[in-house]
Amino acid sequence: MSQEIHIGISYQEDISQDFIDEFSATVSDPRLQIKIESRSRGFYASIDWALPTLVIAYLAKPYFEGFLQEAGKDHYQALKKGILQLTRRLYGKHPEHRDRKRSLLFSTIVSLQDGRSLKFVFPEGVSLKKYEVAVDSMYRLLSEHFQMYPSDSITEIAENLSTPSRSLYFEFDPEQEIWMLLDPLLEAQVEHAKQKI
Repeated sequence: MSQEIHIGISYQEDISQDFIDEFSATVSDPRLQIKIESRSRGFYASIDWALPTLVIAYLAKPYFEGFLQEAGKDHYQALKKGILQLTRRLYGKHPEHRDRKRSLLFSTIVSLQDGRSLKFVFPEGVSLKKYEVAVDSMYRLLSEHFQMYPSDSITEIAENLSTPSRSLYFEFDPEQEIWMLLDPLLEAQVEHAKQKI
């Protein structure tokens, strides 16, 4: 996504355009640059949480460094509302009835201060209230990151990676209500061990 863009949405072409239009209308602001792109269905060989989800919300550095400072927390409320509307549409009225641990439907990707990308992997099988907690917690982490880098929680958590990486992955733990680091190397080792059984 271009650095001039504040928010980007990438969605698989078989997702209803109404879902995307509703999100766009909810977060719309005359000063906000939004880029929306559909993409064809793809087939990927990767760990499921690293795959592109059906809908991806990209939050670019200019959103936090410029736009949000001008618009204030009011726009965060619009963004939160848009994300929650989108998750309701994607997951249905009772998302807690879904049996996957990690979502293949929705994720958020952010450009960090050090140039790395961070993907927030949302859970499945939890209530809409838990999604709201997850979005609020994500916003707090990102606000702290853009105001306090390099002395912020995201940077500190990322230091726990077993091997350096340009891409970070956090997953939301619905029981503890916190975002936790997903370590690709450790996850691959766990998957490999499962296959041996």
